Amino acid sequence: MFRAFFIFLFLSMIVYGEANKSRESKKDSILSDIIANSSISDSPIPDLPPLDIVHDGESLTCYPIKIIKQKYHEDRVQYYCLSSNIKISDSDMAETIDKDHGQAATEKLIEAVKDKVDKGNTYNVDILLSDAKRGSWAAFFLKRELKNKGIVSKIIDTLLPAKYYISLRPQLASSGDQESLKLRDGGSRGGFFYYREFENELEIMLQYEAGIDFNNNVPFINISDGDNSSRRLSYTSLIYHGYSIVVGKYWSAYYDIAGFTDNYMAFGAQSSGAFNNSTDGSESGTGRPDRVVQIKTKQERYNINLQYQPTHPSSGNIDSDYSYGLAASFIYKYSDFIRMGISASYAKFDDITPSMNSIGIDGDDQSYIAGFVYMKDRYSIKTTLSYTKNHTNDNEGHYFDSLGAELFLRYDISDSIRIAGGGNWMIPTDDEYLGKYRIRSNILSLQYTFGNKTYSDLVYIEVSTPRGRLANGDSLDISLAVGMRYLFSR
Repeated sequence: MFRAFFIFLFLSMIVYGEANKSRESKKDSILSDIIANSSISDSPIPDLPPLDIVHDGESLTCYPIKIIKQKYHEDRVQYYCLSSNIKISDSDMAETIDKDHGQAATEKLIEAVKDKVDKGNTYNVDILLSDAKRGSWAAFFLKRELKNKGIVSKIIDTLLPAKYYISLRPQLASSGDQESLKLRDGGSRGGFFYYREFENELEIMLQYEAGIDFNNNVPFINISDGDNSSRRLSYTSLIYHGYSIVVGKYWSAYYDIAGFTDNYMAFGAQSSGAFNNSTDGSESGTGRPDRVVQIKTKQERYNINLQYQPTHPSSGNIDSDYSYGLAASFIYKYSDFIRMGISASYAKFDDITPSMNSIGIDGDDQSYIAGFVYMKDRYSIKTTLSYTKNHTNDNEGHYFDSLGAELFLRYDISDSIRIAGGGNWMIPTDDEYLGKYRIRSNILSLQYTFGNKTYSDLVYIEVSTPRGRLANGDSLDISLAVGMRYLFSR
């Protein structure tokens, strides 16, 4: 217990120290924007003027951002050079709405890449401190250093409009059936996202994301962060005038609605049916299905998603493969603040075997869900209601038909502090089910975001008070999680 606590405390100090690098006071100048959007240490900004130069036919403004201390040689000055006609956007800093899962997370990545492209070419270059103090000669030395930049760096900076990211998510948490807090991985992940828009308005994007489990001996708390493998997402998509096709492993059409309420840090996502059978919902097609094909349209007032998943194996205690899977979702946007949607998922088994009958499966896998979202300024109300057949199982592996509901309420006390609450509830509706399994969990979460205040970097404490039952009728203890999330991205 104490060992886990000190390990967590050590990680907290490291990440907190990194977070402090982005906490410098915001000035109304482009220099402060550069600091806020870059991984720059908290060393003093050099007392040197910005320099205007021309490189490869492009006008650049180079800002001194850091003194590089040398032990045996002369100190150097690091400059950040970018197009003279643009300014780093503050749009990310204004974004405080949850965009961590599903299509919303994809859209956030697209905007990040677009913002990166809009800035044009950017360069980090350093010169001797004595040269930087030589007035107009400093620009000459900067231009010389830029010409010496390697081809690999130029390719990364100019030819690849992509986003690289790692989100570290350590947590100290206890589940309802374990008394002590344990150091866990709260769904850490890293990936690569590529997006490009061509002159004919065709857009292409691809993403690969893998889980980073630094403590794989301890299970996940939030089932939506679990995986059948380390691969979370791997897909390619083509988009043209609001219509798109997605091929690979991606968030399901069912999750378009189930994701409405999957916003808690450690607990939640238990009642929607998105992540069933202790998996990421790949086999049933309700979570992050693999080998999937989706045809989607995104219009001003509505979104439609049609999904097909070909023959694929089952998992766990099911001894029949899936012949195919179908799913669809429809989201209606009533206003800028209100949207609602429905989804259905159907997974066809090759056979219903005697062993499947013995655990409660008497037909094909079916899931239905409806959801509602109200979001305005500092408030949000999100809720889902779901019904499943041959899809949900208890802690002993027995399946039953179920009715589930989830609720997520949010209030931002300030730009940095958020309080959230709600819960997950699920009851069996199958008369043949003999177990006593129920989900009745109330959840309360307090979050503090730092850095750019996008809730990608935060610390939190979250409590779940379960009043449900395990299959044998046993009750569960209160669950607690204390953790953080910190995003490194380029």
